[in-house]
Amino acid sequence: MKSKQRNLLGRIIGGILLIAGIAAVFLYRVEPEQPADDTVIRPLKYMVVGQDTDRPMLFFPGTVEADREVDLSFEVGGRLLEFPVRRGMVVEEGAVLGRLDPTTFVNQVRNVEAELELARSSLARIERALTVNAVSQEEYARAAAAVQKAEAQLAIHQKALADTVLTARFDGRVSETYVNQFDTVDPGRAVLKLQDTKQLTLAVSVPETYIRWARSATLEQTPFVITFDALPEVRYPATLKEYATVADATTRTFRVRFLFEPDDNMLLLPGMTGALEVEAPDSAPLASQPLVPSDAVGFVSDGRAFVWALDPTEIEGVYAVRRQFIEPGGRSGTMIEALGVEPGTLIAVAGLTMLTEGHQVRLLSSAGETTP
Repeated sequence: MKSKQRNLLGRIIGGILLIAGIAAVFLYRVEPEQPADDTVIRPLKYMVVGQDTDRPMLFFPGTVEADREVDLSFEVGGRLLEFPVRRGMVVEEGAVLGRLDPTTFVNQVRNVEAELELARSSLARIERALTVNAVSQEEYARAAAAVQKAEAQLAIHQKALADTVLTARFDGRVSETYVNQFDTVDPGRAVLKLQDTKQLTLAVSVPETYIRWARSATLEQTPFVITFDALPEVRYPATLKEYATVADATTRTFRVRFLFEPDDNMLLLPGMTGALEVEAPDSAPLASQPLVPSDAVGFVSDGRAFVWALDPTEIEGVYAVRRQFIEPGGRSGTMIEALGVEPGTLIAVAGLTMLTEGHQVRLLSSAGETTP
């Protein structure tokens, strides 16, 4: 009997709890989410379109090349007895890079030396006979010519013997080898490539738009800087070495090489990529339309470009943000033409993703202070 009473009581309590839960669901009122406090007026970095615009910085990607690079070869042929170099090896000027078997060339020198000795002996005998008119002047001339011929032959064979040894023409690095020890090499066949890496060049392709202001007087006063993505804190001063006066048939750009000296602590090798940084000189043509930083341009979902214009409000020193659609034009370094924005317009140049239509801001001066 007591068990039935306990079961009945449990059912009653469970039913009450179920009814209470259902009532709580239907009677609970969701409080509306409080909007974020966007009333704080924050300072914003800005610029005036078309006013006090710095000359644009130009960046040209390029490839590192050795200042001097040469394929070295023997001027005579033979069997390569010594070849003590390897790729990447640094060598000094005059270091022995290879040596041919000199046996044949030594024998040739000895043979000509003997002929020269015989010709000189014959000439001395004829000279003595000439003093007593025992020989003719013609015989003396032939003997003297034989000595000169033997001396010339000796010089030729001594040069050939010296050419069996290949030496470095300048301090550099062996970048490539084309033969192995004990190979038989022909005269003029390249056996290795030697690069001068104490001074390097950066070869860049410059569009004709900028090559037009590349005049001697301008280039001498223009500071060039070479940078590398892998070395963001390192900047190498550079000087113009040479430039092509004929455009590439495919890209219609001109090849220009800039010379710089790498640090001993930095291993920069030909083939690496870098960038040339230069401020466009006064003689470089500027865009015909107002220029704005490319970072100040945003895009909406349909692809249209815009800038955030800053309009003054009734509150002194406070400006309202307004989306100003533009048509992007040509680039000039880090700047871009903005068709559709009037000169004198204030635009935001930082914090673009945080701005919305009607957002109120104050102007941040270049010194980091908020303008009144």
